[in-house]
Amino acid sequence: MKNKNLLISLIILLVISFTSFIIKYTNDTKNEYQVISKNILFQQSSTLFNNIVTMRQWSSDHGAVYVKSHEGIEPNPYLENNHTYTKDNELLIKINPAWMTRQLSEMSNKAERYYFKITSLDPINPINIPDEFEQKALNDLEKNKEKKFYTNIEKDMYNLLGSLKVEPSCLECHAHQNYKVGDIIGGLRVSVPIDSYVKNMEILQSKTNFLYTITIITAIVFIFIIIFTINSIYSREKSIVKLNNTLEKKVNKRTKELSDANKKLLEISTKDYLTNIANRRYFFEIGLKSLHIAKRENSDLSIVCIDIDFFKNINDTYGHNIGDEILKLIANNMNKYIRKSDILARIGGEEFVILLNNTNEQNAYALAEKIRVHIESLIYKNDKIEIRTSISMGISQLRAKDDDLDSIIIRADKALYEAKNTGRNKSVIFG
Repeated sequence: MKNKNLLISLIILLVISFTSFIIKYTNDTKNEYQVISKNILFQQSSTLFNNIVTMRQWSSDHGAVYVKSHEGIEPNPYLENNHTYTKDNELLIKINPAWMTRQLSEMSNKAERYYFKITSLDPINPINIPDEFEQKALNDLEKNKEKKFYTNIEKDMYNLLGSLKVEPSCLECHAHQNYKVGDIIGGLRVSVPIDSYVKNMEILQSKTNFLYTITIITAIVFIFIIIFTINSIYSREKSIVKLNNTLEKKVNKRTKELSDANKKLLEISTKDYLTNIANRRYFFEIGLKSLHIAKRENSDLSIVCIDIDFFKNINDTYGHNIGDEILKLIANNMNKYIRKSDILARIGGEEFVILLNNTNEQNAYALAEKIRVHIESLIYKNDKIEIRTSISMGISQLRAKDDDLDSIIIRADKALYEAKNTGRNKSVIFG
């Protein structure tokens, strides 16, 4: 099952990764196309800008152009010396660069919706006062003099405004404004229609969304097919394994039942039924082996005999049920201090014994005191009563002449009686 889930997860991850790559690649392609389209608009607008600037430069270099007066053209009221007469007394109107740009813009806007405008933050002609876009563009170019163009896209137009710098020929009209050659006098705005650009972007977005949808749906369908296929394969394999293992499971079940029964019998024979620690039989069986090992390896071994102080009074006062709870509480707390290599056992009613491997009587005393102090601090509580109790402990260690546990236990038991006869709640080492 783990392998199946891992395989499904890996395949889903692979499909998601591939789908993400396709979506990202599609999105990047769309963005690149948008950038290219905007660059085309910029190239178109900047080319028109440069053409207009070139015509303005030519006109400026030649001191403007004069045309015969006719219907639809009038002298520029904001231009000094805006007209002259021929020797035949024909009126010639002076067309300076700004006036030329204005008329070209009107013609272009009527024919192809292209729009040009000369503008300035300090215009001579009020008609050249900047609108919101032009104001923002002129301020930006004023702050960033290294920039040449400022652009934006509106609903139906691409706007480009390029800076215009003062040429020597410009001072004829603008000298009174204290401009110097090289100063930014204003800007030339070029606006081109973007109907085709908008339409292309709509088509591009529509096709991109369609491709996103197809890619995601394909990925989901593929994932479902893969999951169904893998589940089918594993389901068949599971059925085969189940059939093959039926007999084995029955055998294992019977074996486990027998093993559990034997384990339970062993546990019953080695554990105290009340406190769930070792019983007397287990203690003497394992303890004798530990004694022989200690004598063979010439290592230390100690016995601690333990008796609950005034336990009979507890039974007589509160009943045997409370007494049993006290026994379990004390056994459980003593067991916390015992190493796995040691043995804690209940060998009588309120009598316990501890076998400590590789431990002399001084270290056994130190451990006994820790246990005694901890037991002294315990409080048994229920809804009606609180009971404090204590224990007395006798300690003895293995001697060279000892051939069995009884010899050590007898000495430890004598030390225990000394502890009880001299006030209880203490630990005493034999001798």
